[in-house]
Order: sequence, then C-alpha cells, then structure tokens
Amino acid sequence: MKDKKNRVDATLVFIDRCIHPITLYAGGIALIGLAVLIVTAVIFRYVFNSPIFGTDDFNQIFLMATVAFSVAYSGRKGGQVIVEILSLVTGPRFTRWTDIFVKLLGTLMMCILIWVLIESGINAAEYGETTRSLEITLQPFFWILAFGMALYAIVLLFELIALLRGYNLE
Repeated sequence: MKDKKNRVDATLVFIDRCIHPITLYAGGIALIGLAVLIVTAVIFRYVFNSPIFGTDDFNQIFLMATVAFSVAYSGRKGGQVIVEILSLVTGPRFTRWTDIFVKLLGTLMMCILIWVLIESGINAAEYGETTRSLEITLQPFFWILAFGMALYAIVLLFELIALLRGYNLE
C-alpha cells in the first residue's frame, strides 16, 4: 500500500469534480464572450466606421467574470506564480508547514475579500453605482466576484485540510 504522500486526498478529488467544471465553463464562456465582443467592436469601428455604444461596459463585465472564475481554477491547477527557493534551502517538513501557513493565511484573506465584495455589492445597489455608458448596476458583478473568490477560498481550505492530514496536493 502506498503512503499518504503519494496519494491524493478524497476531498481534493471532490473539489476537482465540483469546482473545476464550474470555473472552467463559466470562465470559458466569459472569455469567449469577451473575445467575440472585442472582435465585433473592432469590425464595427474600423470596417463600418460605426463604434458600438457601451462596448467598454460589456468588456469590463466579461473581463471581471473571466478573472473571477479563473482564480479558483488556476489556484487548484497550480497555474499561479510560486517561489520554490524555500524548498531548495530547507527540507520538505519545513516547506510543508510553510505551505499550511500560506493556505491558512490565504483562506482568511479570501474570507475578508468575500465579505468586502458582498458589502460593496449591497452599497452599489444602495448608492446607485453603475457602469459609465449604459448605467448597468454593479451589484451583481460584485457578487459574481465574491462567488469566484468563495470558490478559491473553498479550494484553499480543502488544500489546507489535505496538507494537515499529510496528503499530497497533486
């Protein structure tokens, strides 16, 4: 039987099955929407000499959705920037504990960010914050960001639990 370091925790498999499709497809749809909108806006502006009113507003909305969903996806798949010099200088035991500390700190920071984003969404609706051209209310977009950050907080929490239980994060 293999030891825990070579196996993957069942909770991480669950996270990969649940959060991976949500983030992949929602972020992919937002990215495709952004690309289609940009190409269409460029064609209308330079070919037909008739820019589309409000394109910048929709660009911001699609870009925000793309970022919101890509954070959790790239965090779980290892696509974010990491510094591995600590693992070269110290042993794997020390690196494991620093990873645990970083996951705990990241989870706490994401919880604070989620709270602030939800509060900002409430304030946006209350004070009438809108996009520049089309005056689309910003409330749901703060909440989409909060949802994306919540997905990343869940990823960090389950990775923290797996590390505490002695499992590999792969």
